[in-house]
Amino acid sequence: MLNLPRVALGPMDAGVRGEPARWSEPISWAVMELLARHGCQVQHFHSQATFLPYHAALSITGLGSRHLDTWLMSKDICRELFVHGATETDLALVEGRFESPNFDKLCDWLDLPRLVVVDASRFAACSLPERPDQIDGLLLDRVASAADVFRLQTTLESLWNVPVFGALTELPVARAALAALPTGSVPQRELLRPLGDEMARFFQPERLVALARRRAFPRVRPALFRVPPSSEPPEPLTVAVAFDKVFHCYFPDTLDLLEMLGAKVVDFSPLRDEVLPECDVVYLGCGHPERAADALTGNHCMLLALRNHVRSGGRVYAEGGGLAYLCEHLVTPDGRKVAMVGVLPAVARFSPQPQPPVPVEVTLSKGTWLGHAGTRLRGYRNPNWLIEPVGALKSCLTEPGYEYDLVGRYQVLASRIHMNFAAQREMLWSFFEPRLAELTLSV
Repeated sequence: MLNLPRVALGPMDAGVRGEPARWSEPISWAVMELLARHGCQVQHFHSQATFLPYHAALSITGLGSRHLDTWLMSKDICRELFVHGATETDLALVEGRFESPNFDKLCDWLDLPRLVVVDASRFAACSLPERPDQIDGLLLDRVASAADVFRLQTTLESLWNVPVFGALTELPVARAALAALPTGSVPQRELLRPLGDEMARFFQPERLVALARRRAFPRVRPALFRVPPSSEPPEPLTVAVAFDKVFHCYFPDTLDLLEMLGAKVVDFSPLRDEVLPECDVVYLGCGHPERAADALTGNHCMLLALRNHVRSGGRVYAEGGGLAYLCEHLVTPDGRKVAMVGVLPAVARFSPQPQPPVPVEVTLSKGTWLGHAGTRLRGYRNPNWLIEPVGALKSCLTEPGYEYDLVGRYQVLASRIHMNFAAQREMLWSFFEPRLAELTLSV
């Protein structure tokens, strides 16, 4: 058995005060902030293979969020990825929504104690909501005052027979400052400290750590992080990953797997660098290039380097914002059309009304270096990037209505679908297959 302290944390409500459904921020940030102050190294896990609106875990813990997903992954893969990410830390915090059947399944797969976030502002004066099932503890959010914290704690612990581990009051100034942050940003630690200060008034970290340590974790047999015994040694591979304040949305397990399978992973900045590292594959993750369009188009050397990489037969894989960067033009929030790399005959614009990611399962209509025709792909479509062709933009998918969700030209593959390759290891193995790279998508 393994000693892996762990806890699941999330709200039971789908939304707050008529707002769209959100995760348990900022109370989860307050918990991580307070644990960090007490010297506890936390690894944050997101219970879906999608990117959260804010990367606060990175700011607080120094570790990027990792991802688990019962729709995308099997039980064995979830368990192995959890062990891989949690082993070197003091506590794993798995965040999700308890009204989701997928999160409940994940809690069962990982045997997670459940810490439910309750929006206290919804409590009527003389009545309580129905007690949630299968809970090990409560966190109270949006409590009106310190006096109400202690009143609700006494009431809930006596009527629901479940401990209250902590609380967060309204904090209108701090919440307003956090709400003003642009989506996809990494909040500064200074903005998060007031959450920890307030949580410290009502929270005892040692109680949470004791809950997280109650259950041992069965050992898992590694399957992902090894070379298949029937395979030949992989070809040497260098993957250049775009990483800066614009492009930073990646699944850590994908990058870990590339390295553990023998690839050399190097990073570069489309904003700052003038030279592209020598590489076999350029990997452009999601982000928000529309916010730095002038700086990106002004880096003429990098634009030329990427074009030359494509002209010489080099492979490129891009998602979301990376797809937009490869288009001929990008439309900025103020309506200007700015030139980008230009290897895809299209114009990209970010929707002014962002929508949540959508789970999709699609089929490759033709062979690409990522897989043969008929290969099934699973991931979450980012509906916020709108792609408008200005030429013969080649779709790689069979299903009608998904024409611009995966497009290609030459050795460039660009997708609106975020794919966690740790859940689809055969596609990750395609990065190492030069024979597949011989397949091109010409226009």
